[in-house]
Amino acid sequence: MIEIAFLADHPEAIPTLAQWFQAQWPAYYAGRAPADIAQDFRAEANRNGLPVRLVAFAAGALAGTITLRAQALHALPEYRPGLGGLFVLERHRGQGVGTELVKAGMSVAAEQGYEKVYATTITARGILECLGWKLIKTVAHNDEQLAIYGCELEDRRSAPPSAGFTLRGS
Repeated sequence: MIEIAFLADHPEAIPTLAQWFQAQWPAYYAGRAPADIAQDFRAEANRNGLPVRLVAFAAGALAGTITLRAQALHALPEYRPGLGGLFVLERHRGQGVGTELVKAGMSVAAEQGYEKVYATTITARGILECLGWKLIKTVAHNDEQLAIYGCELEDRRSAPPSAGFTLRGS
């Protein structure tokens, strides 16, 4: 079973998240101390407003994370709010953790009154498309081609969570 919770309810996960992100994106976090990276996660440990970071647990173990933030990409502020920072630990990939994190992020956005949410991705196109997100465009960003997706949330506000998914702390 996959359980999704607010990072605010699991601050003990912050050092692990900081390690994961530093290892996954070493160029982005180059020169930053683990304590500095952890501070970024502490700033996202909210239940309301933006940013809100969620964490996933699979069989009780920390498995992944996502954040709902002010915009999908700083360079394109018109795409707001945005889901980003999606990371699933390699041994938990392909088991639905990423999908459940995206669904939970969509639910949080809808609960906060947003009618649409956006995301940029290089690797999570399949998850987004399976959940009904629509490709808006691709953009060059830091020598990569990012796909920008959007999703209408109005029909999802009253939808029950999927089987095996629980958002704790809401």
